[in-house]
Amino acid sequence: MASQSKANILARHAANAALNIPLPAIAMRGARDLGADEPFYPLDERIIAGAADAMESGQTHYVDVPGIPPLREAIAEHLNADSGTSWGSANILVTAGMQEARFLTTQIIGAQYASIAVPAVAHPGLRKALGLKRREVLSLPDEPERGFLPTLEGIAAALENGCRLLYLESPSRLSGAVYSASQVARIADLLAQHDAAAIWDAGLARWVADGCSSLAAQAQESVAVIGEAWHGSGLGAWLVGAIAAPTDWIAPMQSQKQIMAICTSTASQYAALAASEIIGETQQQRLAQMHAQRAAAVVLAGELGLDILPGAAENLLALRLDASGRGKLAEAGIDFAAGEDFGAPDTIRLNIGAATIAALETLA
Repeated sequence: MASQSKANILARHAANAALNIPLPAIAMRGARDLGADEPFYPLDERIIAGAADAMESGQTHYVDVPGIPPLREAIAEHLNADSGTSWGSANILVTAGMQEARFLTTQIIGAQYASIAVPAVAHPGLRKALGLKRREVLSLPDEPERGFLPTLEGIAAALENGCRLLYLESPSRLSGAVYSASQVARIADLLAQHDAAAIWDAGLARWVADGCSSLAAQAQESVAVIGEAWHGSGLGAWLVGAIAAPTDWIAPMQSQKQIMAICTSTASQYAALAASEIIGETQQQRLAQMHAQRAAAVVLAGELGLDILPGAAENLLALRLDASGRGKLAEAGIDFAAGEDFGAPDTIRLNIGAATIAALETLA
């Protein structure tokens, strides 16, 4: 490629604000990195063995583009058990992390529709994925007092005005807020009324103690569910995500994935398969521990007069914080996810763990 052509490409990239949005770290980079998407958990030796045994047995070559069959089956089984769906392995596409899942769904499913309606406040990876191609993107109005979830009225208005594809997060990637069962039922009704479809980011659902309703359980033939594999297993940085969708949506996404990356790392897939077999041993214990840590953080934040956003996901805490408060965190060497990257200025997100209380104490 000629040097001028490269320069033109780089210039276009630099001028595209969406492509330059910073993303939170996928996994914690240190004890004081509270901005990462996932808290740190050490890998179980059996997960490490799953990857090592696969490589030693010769699993170092390309595998099936949609993912190794046993992992796809395991993902389908876990989704079905958690959300009441009836996916099979043919409905599952293993991805190289959550960002690839965002890209494939918004670009390939999105290509079937004239526009897409998305939350005004969402993970910055969504805007980055959408920024790769010009399309009509509608912003759904939200309710800050409900954790920035798009309103049902806004969703209905978008559909009534002709939009036929929604992108929703439940739990919210910023606040952890979730739609109630009745709200999910209403969204499903709206999809049916308007012959519309949805991409449903349910990646944080396993961190909701009481569980949360899945749109796919009520509208499986018109919904694609995206998320990471086995939150809490320590595999965050191994980049294993998944898409569950109707089979006629899977095929074109699989084709695009093959063009981009052939397949997801073979060793990572076998590690994820091992994690699927043992995640039940630790999930509830870690969820209970995180619940206690978050509850203590909420109490302390209240005592400090901080404005906490409502959320049901135990793994994160979002709060309003001005420049002075951010400066105190920075001085203490504490990293956080900036709300403006999500679309919510004056807000930050902390993940929940051993250092969360200490981080809030710096704001006293």
